Amino acid sequence: MARREPPVRWAPRLRPERLRRLYTADARGLVDEELIDDVGFALYSRCRSILTASRAMHGEVECPQCETVIRREPLDADYPLVCPQCGWATTWGEYHRTFQHQELYGGGAIDIFRWYVEQWERAATPQQKIQLIDRLVHAWHWETRQDHILGRPTGVNLIEGNRQQVLAVLDGLTYGPGSSPGLAEMDAAWRETWRRVQAGTKPNCEE
Repeated sequence: MARREPPVRWAPRLRPERLRRLYTADARGLVDEELIDDVGFALYSRCRSILTASRAMHGEVECPQCETVIRREPLDADYPLVCPQCGWATTWGEYHRTFQHQELYGGGAIDIFRWYVEQWERAATPQQKIQLIDRLVHAWHWETRQDHILGRPTGVNLIEGNRQQVLAVLDGLTYGPGSSPGLAEMDAAWRETWRRVQAGTKPNCEE
């Protein structure tokens, strides 16, 4: 009989104060490469966890020990998951509980999370990295699809707090004369989207 392993671990959401520190430094024209990498890699890890959890919800569970894909058919909680390569084993119910209620399902923002992972791996300069971070945290679910109304901000999947708390974090980020190119413009676009959502575009509730 295959052995059972400890619960799977997932990358946590980013603490708001780390994001605030990054934007405060950037607004002053300070290029803190260590802080940029700290925030960027935390978001990178979180996005990878989101992609893995979302893939599992669609029937492809990645073995946490050797990354072999284990295919599952039903959503039955007792359905056995056994890695054919290393023998790691659990049930779908036990695996699902490791990420349930942790904002790890990508839903209508899966393309954005995937985009960030791909782009972060290619980013070479601090400016490129902070622009990627900025684009990611200011995105909205379903914004890449023309046939869906806007959903909630992707920040809810990425930053600690509920929807209102995350919106408050994004609303309070610091900008100034020293801010990296494009950040103030992204903030303005995000605020316009937020205004449209508040004016009557109901968030998508299918996630």
